[in-house]
Amino acid sequence: MNSGCDLERRIEDLSLEIRNYPTPIARCDEQLGALLEERARLIALLERPACEPLELWVNDGGPSRR
Repeated sequence: MNSGCDLERRIEDLSLEIRNYPTPIARCDEQLGALLEERARLIALLERPACEPLELWVNDGGPSRR
């Protein structure tokens, strides 16, 4: 699993690559779209909580489903 620092570093690298992407950009350019999608996926992964709310509650003394 990637650490938060690794994800942040990769997001920064992708953002820099996107910012410096050569212009003009053709409509059929697939590489830029792939970079944008990868960055969005990593941001979503970084913002996802480490545990689901129910798991946090169970680990915090709430009832177990067993």
